[in-house]
Order: sequence, then structure tokens, then C-alpha cells
Amino acid sequence: MSAVDSLAHALAGKEADQENLTTAAEFAEAQLELSRIRATRTALIAKLEFIETDMQELRRLLALDRYERYAHTKRRRASVKLAGVSAAE
Repeated sequence: MSAVDSLAHALAGKEADQENLTTAAEFAEAQLELSRIRATRTALIAKLEFIETDMQELRRLLALDRYERYAHTKRRRASVKLAGVSAAE
């Protein structure tokens, strides 16, 4: 079972229907993306030498920020959807 599936089952619960599991999987996927982005950013910042940084590394940090904002939005939407599905039950 993948990390997304494990997290989705933990979020949705044992008696979850397919729609609830799908929504929980979307949330879990976004959360894992955020974790990967943060780990990548931390590693990149750790190896930067701020005195002699080239523009390529700075552009990569900016790209990570955009990607992180996208993942936050994806997680927020899945969270709202998951809350709506849970409330409807």
C-alpha cells in the first residue's frame, strides 16, 4: 500500500465510501507534495552560499514557492471537499 493510500485510509476511516476515499487521497497526495517541496527547499537552502549564489538556484527557489502555493491550494480544496463529504454522511 502506498503512502498516499495509507494516509487516505487513515483520514477517511474504515467505513468510508469511494468518494470519501478519493477525496482523502487528493488531500494526502497534496500533503505529501508539500512535504517533498519543503525537503527540497531545505536541502537547496542548506547548500546555497548566499554570497556567491547564481541566478539558476534563486530561480529554482522561486519555482518551489509557486509549486508550494499550488500544492497548498490543492490540499485546501481537498480538505473542504472532504469536510463536505463527511458532513453529508
